Amino acid sequence: MKWFLLLLVASGLVHAQQVQLIDWFAGADIVATGDSAGGEEIRDGAVVREFEFSANSQIDHTWEGVLTLAYHNELQLQDEAVDVHEAFLFSPKIFDGTTVKLGKFFLGFGRLNRFHRHDWIFTEAPVYHKDFFGNEGVIDTGAEISSITGGDMRTTIGIVSGSDFVHGHAHEEGEDAGHDHASEGQPYTPTGYIRIASFKEITTQKGFETALNFIARNDSEGTRFHYAGLDFIYKNRVAQYVQDLVQAEVWNRATFEKSEQDSIDEGGGYLYYQRGFNRHHALGLRYDFYNLELHKDEGETHREVDGLHLVGDYSAYTLSYIYTNSEFMKTRLTLEHSNGLEIDEEKDQVTRFYAQLVFSIGAHPAHVY
Repeated sequence: MKWFLLLLVASGLVHAQQVQLIDWFAGADIVATGDSAGGEEIRDGAVVREFEFSANSQIDHTWEGVLTLAYHNELQLQDEAVDVHEAFLFSPKIFDGTTVKLGKFFLGFGRLNRFHRHDWIFTEAPVYHKDFFGNEGVIDTGAEISSITGGDMRTTIGIVSGSDFVHGHAHEEGEDAGHDHASEGQPYTPTGYIRIASFKEITTQKGFETALNFIARNDSEGTRFHYAGLDFIYKNRVAQYVQDLVQAEVWNRATFEKSEQDSIDEGGGYLYYQRGFNRHHALGLRYDFYNLELHKDEGETHREVDGLHLVGDYSAYTLSYIYTNSEFMKTRLTLEHSNGLEIDEEKDQVTRFYAQLVFSIGAHPAHVY
């Protein structure tokens, strides 16, 4: 049924393009994995992790529209679904220097959350991101305004329903199964977020952007969450390729339980460096970490994230080789060594291998810096 729906939408959009100026895009993200653990905790194989079909068009003199349908297959979670990825209107013409967005979209905070997963510079999200924001990112329904607020500053403010925002909650050893703060009903209040970014152009070929982020949310059970984050990107472009790329994010989540006085603070982040040698070949190195609870009581903290059992603090190193055939096709081979997973009821180190193939057809929307 899900494939029939995809084909129906695709054929309808192609037919519509003949009578209206519609830019359409289709992309696939294929991932194969293997690991050194040998247990049942880690699932390996090769899947079409994601397939997207998207259309965007000018609606009238003010508004443009974007519609995206996506198929997902999360191998580790054994979760397969088709959903409406995005359906929103946006306009840069209502106010000078300001873009208004209405509908369902990726929330405009951080670095990774503002991009589709097939556009990321690495294959898998860091573990903290999976726990805080999901395997790909937070998509919700509401309104967002992004405006130039002076010189090189841009401020993004959004208010969304919060009903699609899912949080995990750690539990201590000896307790029963962990409790997920998933949305089981409409949250008490909408989710609000703000991102304040500053871009510095060093030359016409290189520059960097730094941004501060804050998110506030209440779930349907009365638990409050505050997120504070810093994201950074630096690019040095030589000829027609990026020679040096540095990207990083650091996040903290404070959880205020309804029945507790104190908050639970957890933090994580990553630092990634990519060296391009020419238009086709590049190497990338990433370090990421996740501190499950900055203020622990007695006992060791456990958490299940993306179907994996984390014990105590988590860290990982990844080395990637990226072959860019063209702007429409990319192959990425990654070796990851992580520490802090539970394999066969013991804390263990695991080495995993990823092979990723990403390709697209049609008109891909312009990338932001």
